[in-house]
Amino acid sequence: MIAPLLILAAGQRCGSTLLQRLLTSHPGVLIWGEQGGHLARILDAVDGLLSWSEDFGEHARAEYSQHAHHAWMANLSPDRDQILDALRHFIHALYGEPAARRGRPLWGLKEVRHSLSDARRLNVLFPGMAVILLIRDPRDVLRSLDEWERRSAGLWTREHTEQALANWQRVAEDFLAPPDAGLPVLRLRYEDLIADPSGTCEIIATHTGLDADAFDPTVFTTRVHIGEGLAHLPRDLREWDNLPVSLRRLLDPPAIRSITRACGYRT
Repeated sequence: MIAPLLILAAGQRCGSTLLQRLLTSHPGVLIWGEQGGHLARILDAVDGLLSWSEDFGEHARAEYSQHAHHAWMANLSPDRDQILDALRHFIHALYGEPAARRGRPLWGLKEVRHSLSDARRLNVLFPGMAVILLIRDPRDVLRSLDEWERRSAGLWTREHTEQALANWQRVAEDFLAPPDAGLPVLRLRYEDLIADPSGTCEIIATHTGLDADAFDPTVFTTRVHIGEGLAHLPRDLREWDNLPVSLRRLLDPPAIRSITRACGYRT
């Protein structure tokens, strides 16, 4: 199976959809969108199956191989390789096969709720998987989420913003983590992507093994927005100092301030 691409991002409004569109502009690539983090729950369930198989299934398999249906087979279960192979085929059937039917043999996922831990588990299934981890200045993230709070007619609330910031903190910690020996991760800042699209495309192409000339650079100048009713509206971003104090204080906890500085952003 072809190893997929995985886009991780530090919460909403970090530029993951822009990066998804850029990679999908390549004629051989389809990056599927977010699935609410549910794939991680499937991976959690498989971890449970693997643990159960190791703790209880091994003895039952040995018993069954010797005594067949006369064995104590209450916990008989497939072994580790069979479980992982089934999960691999499930994910490929869900994402890889539909992409191939669309003429896009290289597929991937983008998710703002996954961490490097999830990427490592997927890498066990798909060795050689390339990962891009995207981060953005949390002040600009909150400026954008502030606009969502004000213009979404209650669909995006302060609670959602707080959850998004929690995701930012969790994934930003991964952004600072030491490199994984077996997991190639390209760490990008949204600000660098926007400042030098051409140069960053070359970096992404090198990391993924794709041809940079096959990317469509117009994704950087073509605005897309959820919902046709909002697409024509101008942005209404408030400056950081004009945000409500309650919103700005979300960046006050020492842990967040420390991560922010370590990622190269001012506090």
